[in-house]
Amino acid sequence: MFPLIRNIVIVFLLLTVIYAVLSFTASWRERSRLSSEYELQSELKKTTLEKDVFIAQGMKRYGRSYKPKLILGVYIVPGAIIGFLIYLAQYT
Repeated sequence: MFPLIRNIVIVFLLLTVIYAVLSFTASWRERSRLSSEYELQSELKKTTLEKDVFIAQGMKRYGRSYKPKLILGVYIVPGAIIGFLIYLAQYT
């Protein structure tokens, strides 16, 4: 029983590292996309919104989108596969 718990903890820690890296890189890419989008806008828009405010609003929209929620699949998909394999090993 102890090796099973140890392996589950190790897998969970690895998935957490993968989740953190994916989450960080996705938000970094979105922030850089918003920064380049701000630079391409007209001068009129730049005077009404500061760059930091524009990026903050874009990141708020990004936080409500599906992409950050899809990254949670890092936990769900491997967990479902492992659960299915355990079920097959036990009951077939």
